[in-house]
Amino acid sequence: MNSINQAVKKGNLIAYSDLFAGYSKKHQQEILKRARYLKAAMELKKLRKELKISQGELAHKMKVKREFITRIESGEQNVTIETLNRVAEATGKEFEFHFR
Repeated sequence: MNSINQAVKKGNLIAYSDLFAGYSKKHQQEILKRARYLKAAMELKKLRKELKISQGELAHKMKVKREFITRIESGEQNVTIETLNRVAEATGKEFEFHFR
């Protein structure tokens, strides 16, 4: 971590792999878990922006509070399959689940 701190002070770019390797295994797992939520969050926000609807409009269509949508889009809310299906229904889209 010391070399990373020095690089930051100098304003140098740091490779993601180097930065990630500097964390404990437990912290790495937490980062990866959060990344999964953020991927879902980014997809929802992208869909909402493409449809040109606000968080409030989407929340109204889903019969949830706007804050719920905000938490999803910030990656703070665990998104269930049920929630994803409700988003699909509210936006007139079809929810599909794939493994790659």
